[in-house]
Amino acid sequence: MIKFFRKIRQNLLSEGKTGKYFKYAIGEIILVVIGILIALQINNWNQDKKTEKQEEQIYKELKSDLIQTKIEISKTISQHNKTLKSTQQLITEISNKKEYSDSIYRFFGDSGGEFKIIPKTSAFENLKNIGLNTLSNDSLRISITNLFQLDLNRLGDELGMNNSSFNIREQLYPYQMKYLFLDTNQPTNYGFKHTDTIKVYKLKIRDYDKFLIDNELLKTLQLSLWHRSLIVDEEVEILNNIDNVIKGINKELESR
Repeated sequence: MIKFFRKIRQNLLSEGKTGKYFKYAIGEIILVVIGILIALQINNWNQDKKTEKQEEQIYKELKSDLIQTKIEISKTISQHNKTLKSTQQLITEISNKKEYSDSIYRFFGDSGGEFKIIPKTSAFENLKNIGLNTLSNDSLRISITNLFQLDLNRLGDELGMNNSSFNIREQLYPYQMKYLFLDTNQPTNYGFKHTDTIKVYKLKIRDYDKFLIDNELLKTLQLSLWHRSLIVDEEVEILNNIDNVIKGINKELESR
């Protein structure tokens, strides 16, 4: 097309038609500009489609990580609730001065249980490397950022309990060391998938009469009950926040 216009201009010049020459020259310039604009528009359109596809993939990866984290939190809440129930039962049986039984030992042994949650954050870390502004939905981007950088970070620190003045495991450990002993008359064999069978001895509670009247132990058990309940409450709140973000992601994906 450009060669065609050039040939016309050359003919016009050779014929001395200067006015028409300039008209065709201007037309040629306009045609080039229009071609450039069209090319830029196509390039921008392709880039927008590429960015949109990348954003959609990030949303899907974030959703996948959140679903996995939600499963982990739900399992941990179930474990906490089981420990809460057994600790409450232990406190009741100590208060009632119940006769020694294996269930009391089990409740006591489980009372200091610690359950670690490792949130899935690879998609969010990838998003940070690409740039948070890749997500065009401002409110959803803020919700996602707050969830990963605040809520899920606190999960890794057991909701701040590692730095708390009362750490359940650390507070109960001295009492467990004080009252639990190995009964060498009751060996038990345990088999594992990748190691040889091992022999261990059953744990029991020594000085059971003192155990029943140890008010400091009872106080510590009640405090552990309180703090574990707080942990469960916060984990449920985080689950709700995860659900809200997943709903937001689903809505965003459906709108595309």
